[in-house]
Amino acid sequence: MNDNNQNGMHPQDIRNLIIFLACAIVLWFGFDHFVMKPKVEAARQQAAIAAAAKPAPTATAETNVVRPRFEIVSEEGRVKFSSPQIEGTISLTGARIDDVQLKNYFTTLNGNEPVTMYSPLGTANPYYAENGWIADDASIAVPSKTSVWKKVSGEEELTPKSPLILQWDNGAGLVFERRIEIDDNFMFTVTQKVTNASGKAVTLYPYSSITRKGIPHHSSTVGYEGPIGYVGEDLHEIKYAKLIKEPNQSFEGTNGWIGFGEKYWMSSVIPEQTAKHTYRFTSVPAEPEEQTLFQVDIRGEAVNIGKDGIGEDKAHIFVGAKKIDILDTYESKIGVKHLDLAVDFGILYFLTRPMYFFLTLFNSWVGNFGIAIILLTCLVRLAVFPLANASYKSFAKMKVVAPRMAELRVKYANDKPKLQQELIKLYETERVNPMAGCFPLLLQIPIFFAVYKVISIAIEMRHAPFFGWIKDLSEQDPLSVFNLFGLLPFEVPGVLHIGPWSIAMLILMLLQQKLNPPPTDAIQKDMMRFMPWVMTFVLSKFPSGLVIYWTFSNLISFIQQYAIMKKMGVPVYLFEKDEALAHAASHKTALEDVVTKAKAEKEYLKHKVIDVEEALFDAEDRLLDAAEGKDSKKTEDK
Repeated sequence: MNDNNQNGMHPQDIRNLIIFLACAIVLWFGFDHFVMKPKVEAARQQAAIAAAAKPAPTATAETNVVRPRFEIVSEEGRVKFSSPQIEGTISLTGARIDDVQLKNYFTTLNGNEPVTMYSPLGTANPYYAENGWIADDASIAVPSKTSVWKKVSGEEELTPKSPLILQWDNGAGLVFERRIEIDDNFMFTVTQKVTNASGKAVTLYPYSSITRKGIPHHSSTVGYEGPIGYVGEDLHEIKYAKLIKEPNQSFEGTNGWIGFGEKYWMSSVIPEQTAKHTYRFTSVPAEPEEQTLFQVDIRGEAVNIGKDGIGEDKAHIFVGAKKIDILDTYESKIGVKHLDLAVDFGILYFLTRPMYFFLTLFNSWVGNFGIAIILLTCLVRLAVFPLANASYKSFAKMKVVAPRMAELRVKYANDKPKLQQELIKLYETERVNPMAGCFPLLLQIPIFFAVYKVISIAIEMRHAPFFGWIKDLSEQDPLSVFNLFGLLPFEVPGVLHIGPWSIAMLILMLLQQKLNPPPTDAIQKDMMRFMPWVMTFVLSKFPSGLVIYWTFSNLISFIQQYAIMKKMGVPVYLFEKDEALAHAASHKTALEDVVTKAKAEKEYLKHKVIDVEEALFDAEDRLLDAAEGKDSKKTEDK
């Protein structure tokens, strides 16, 4: 009996198992392709047909002659509003919120022109929010963009303490009322009410929308900018180019928000989070592309208003700066989910969000984001201290065992397996891990990009000064070594802006390079020699806050590694050129002696082997001769 498979599966069983798995995979793919996918597609088409059957707000192309913005917003028929954060006007024609400026943010560093969020129709780039009702019966008159509303309550100016109430009568028994409130930050709350005195029941759909003309200039490639929304449990980021190709995309959910996001700013509409709504991204393509209209809107479920009945709807409009603490406050106040995702923390969210927290926390302590970046650097270096400590100890030990490693490479130059075996034995004996320095370096890569992300997208970093010539930590260092930091009277191209902080970073990288063991490979050695210069050239184009972070990170690393090497008795020569040359010469001589010794030992062993082989051959010859002599004697005896 064959017992080869006594402790394993029988070959027949293995074959049957493979056949079973193959059939299962084929059946699964077949079921998914021929059964599930048609069902899902059919359900999607039915939902699209159902959504299309319902009325929806439509973005229509405008042909207005472009006029100066200040001229339009200064016209009669507008109600002013003001809060600690925003100011502007609301037109009584159409009751649109179409004039919003930020009171505490300016377009340039030292300018006094406030950032403009909304602009009315007739300007170069219209951008506005509106609320309204849609009727499924075309005979029912509802407010439009030309409807003139009447102010029935409120002070002359809309403020957080004084709401504005507008009214419009369609002349057929329906009275539309709109209550607009504003808080101390960036939020409007619009409550719509319809009183039905028409003598018959009506069905209306409430909506809220934001419309803008043209694709805005993207100020950053670090974070997402464009139409954005969070519906149900999914975040939707639909770029302008994609929305032009697919001009109507809709989603349904009982909670969510939708809007337009920019690097530092956002405008979004947020419905009540207790009822089902349809969230849409739409566009009206035009030529040239600057004339394309983009709209995001939310449509509620049908509101059936009986005779003498009242229908209501409430929505919120956020327009302002993407400050995380304010967004978090609105999440808890309104009950909306993940409004903070409007700030693009990226795939490293688990790193960028905590770093943002600590950066703003340190700034609240010291009142300067530059110092806060330095404190954040210290915190990061403290977090990776154990790994960095092990790395630098390994670097120091590698310098000590370098001659013995060279000896082994010469000794076993033609026996790679034996060389690896001896090197591993050496590492174990001396407790050296040649890979110990890799992990801390790799760990710093995501940390570096997380810091870069925070500095680039955080609204708090915008126009945040440091000491001296750094007036904006979110921008490139304004000075350059190529015009002696501004002493020479000519402008330096942006590609050559290598400022003082970049020079300091370069010096520290060169000093730290002297502490590391040089690579044994010639190509790697050349690459490492030029790496600090390449990094300086590249990082000098980044925000100055990031260069400051990397400079202090290198400073802390250098101090830590220097202290470890001194503690372990490894000689360090930074500025003592003669001592460094003498040490290098002695090290080279010692290394040459080791190599010479290894070669001599290798030659000795080679000759020893030859002598042994010759002795063995001589012994063999003598034995053969003796054997032949015996055979000859036997023959003679016979």
